[in-house]
Amino acid sequence: TVASIDFRDALSKASTPVTVVATNGPFGLAGLTCSAVCSVCDSPPTVLLCVNRKSYATGIIKSNGVLSVNWLAAGQAVISQTFAGVGSVPMEERFDDKGWQTIATGAPCRIDAAVSFDCTIANIVDVGSHSVIFAEVVARNQAEECSPLIYH
Repeated sequence: TVASIDFRDALSKASTPVTVVATNGPFGLAGLTCSAVCSVCDSPPTVLLCVNRKSYATGIIKSNGVLSVNWLAAGQAVISQTFAGVGSVPMEERFDDKGWQTIATGAPCRIDAAVSFDCTIANIVDVGSHSVIFAEVVARNQAEECSPLIYH
């Protein structure tokens, strides 16, 4: 078995696009930075994301049943850092600027992101310390010309 620290070190060698996953609904407004996001299939359009079960935002996302996946644009590193908890900005204040709007589900979508998917949760599978959330895309917003923010 590979040690956790060695596994994380190996994965850090791969570049990944940076996303902010956000939700709003009866259980509240929340978001987090997430690098473990990928497509599953295009019929129905589905993505998966892996989030730590201990995260404050994870419980709210799962309870609300809706979420947005926002692939940030180059130049949006401050947004990524804020949603990763840098600066200890209170959750509600992270959504204060006008760059957040809703499309279909009520989940906040970043309108100036490279791509935003508005989703409903289709399934959740717990694996180790994380929840793998499968989310069906019901709407999208996409920038015309935009380079994504990449984590190296």
